[in-house]
Amino acid sequence: MSKAPGWNAALDPQFYDGRVLIDILAWDWNLRVGVSGPTTRPKARFQAGLDYRRDFLVEGRIRAPGILRGNVSKISLSPFGPKLLFGRNGLKEVGSLNVAPAGGDAAFEVILMLPESAIATTATSLASAWKHLHLQTFDETEKGARISAFSFSAAIHANLLDWANDD
Repeated sequence: MSKAPGWNAALDPQFYDGRVLIDILAWDWNLRVGVSGPTTRPKARFQAGLDYRRDFLVEGRIRAPGILRGNVSKISLSPFGPKLLFGRNGLKEVGSLNVAPAGGDAAFEVILMLPESAIATTATSLASAWKHLHLQTFDETEKGARISAFSFSAAIHANLLDWANDD
């Protein structure tokens, strides 16, 4: 890696390996409360018998890479609590990107894990500023990929404009 003035990581093709940029089209914050069914795992039950979920559902359109441009994606931001572990003794990813079942209204389904402490900020930012979702994927297959990192932004960084085919 050069430290010469003007060096830009985005000029290196490897900078884009595993990157996906999605434009946010719409979002909703669903709340579901109901009695758990008999097939609900005991650990997934709230207060021993309640099914309680607060997922953000985001609709997006892939902007980059170009080969996927224009495909609609359904994105679920699923909150998790402090007991979930990541890293060496826990999960190795923060989500997944999967090819959606045929016949649906989306080409891809994305599941992202969101810390519960970020719920209020996420709702406020989706409503006011965020327009783009950035994914960093790994272990890509024909069926999908695992996500090592994700971020939201109000604008596309200048280094990414050519790659994102900004218009």
